Amino acid sequence: MKVIIFVLVISVLLQFTAAFLSLRLMRITGRRTAWVFLAAAFSLMAIRRSITLFHMLLGEMQHPPDLMTELVALATSLLIVIGVIFVAPSFISIRDSEKTLRKINRTLKMIFTSNEVLIRANEESALLQDICRTVVEVGGYRLAWIGFTEQDEKKSVRPVAYQGFEEGYLERLNITWEDTERGRGPTGTAIRTGKPAICRNMLTDPKFAPWRAEAVRRGYASSIALPLVANGRTFGTLNIYAEEPDAFDAEEVNLLMVLADGLAYGIMVLRIRKERERAEEFIKNILESIDEGLVVIDPEYRIIAANKSYCNQVRMSVEAIIGRRCYEISHHIDKPCYEKGEECAVKHTFETGKHHTVIHTHYDMEGNPLYMENKSYPIRDLSGNVISAIETIIDVTESVKLKKDMGKRVKELEEFYNMAIGRELKMVELKE
Repeated sequence: MKVIIFVLVISVLLQFTAAFLSLRLMRITGRRTAWVFLAAAFSLMAIRRSITLFHMLLGEMQHPPDLMTELVALATSLLIVIGVIFVAPSFISIRDSEKTLRKINRTLKMIFTSNEVLIRANEESALLQDICRTVVEVGGYRLAWIGFTEQDEKKSVRPVAYQGFEEGYLERLNITWEDTERGRGPTGTAIRTGKPAICRNMLTDPKFAPWRAEAVRRGYASSIALPLVANGRTFGTLNIYAEEPDAFDAEEVNLLMVLADGLAYGIMVLRIRKERERAEEFIKNILESIDEGLVVIDPEYRIIAANKSYCNQVRMSVEAIIGRRCYEISHHIDKPCYEKGEECAVKHTFETGKHHTVIHTHYDMEGNPLYMENKSYPIRDLSGNVISAIETIIDVTESVKLKKDMGKRVKELEEFYNMAIGRELKMVELKE
């Protein structure tokens, strides 16, 4: 009798344990219906055994349960508990895998959205703000901010854009990229090393101590600083803060570095574009301030820039000139003038890298001859190679015509002089 009671007690405990474990799996897997039914079934089995046990303890059962039957039930209950215990890690692994997969998908979506932002970007400040907004809204992080390095005495880091729950946090950072206490956090470390720097737990990381109180007050638990590198130099960082500790695994760090590299490239492209626009505007102002005709010619003899004076000389608009070869405009021919045996200043400059001067016969749109003094000067790249040529064109038609006219007059005077001298000699001969 005591053996049966002991078996019943163990069976009840095992069945209630199975029910409890089923409820835990419901929380782990997130699938409530199946585990609720299983937990209810195990609970009913335990209640049924408890009723039998209760009657036996009160001595109300005339025919006690069969020991063999209860041993089989005990074994069944034990196997159920063991099965639930062994199946739990599988569900936990599935849950973790799904969580990791969702995180990777979220990061990939963030990168895809960031690439779209990079493609559409026209202004650096707007690009920085849009990237931070993408990290927070698409990536699901607590805070994202971008800082640029300053070349001041303190080697400070200047926040230039942010998005998320900030609440004055950036004003209290006082981060430096110098190797000091306030420069050994993720941001300063990433700038000095050029590699991602992670704070896995702000509560326990000693290097994060200067900012711990402010970070915890705002719900930050871990962070990563991603270096922004261009031409081998780290000029800033993209900083991301998460609400949970150890939020950045190796796979996610690799994906986030793709985002940071794309951002650094986008910033450089915008800066180069801005510098080019500024240089083009500067060159345009120079071109327009020169009274002489001036064109910029590439190695294929195409005109890539021209000022108003040149347009007035050839009586054509800038739009009609740009992209056409210089000899098509000036000589109205379809092949270079040097192929016809004429000297070419631009050709000489491209071949020798030196300036050259030639007087060419140009023609206007009506075919009238124009005499132009062409002076060609080389434009070099950083390696010293001639990449284009500037050619100034001065209209010397009047002076050439005047010179020709003077030459004609001189020739006539010479003929008259020779004729006069000849007559004088004849008179002398006749006298003699």
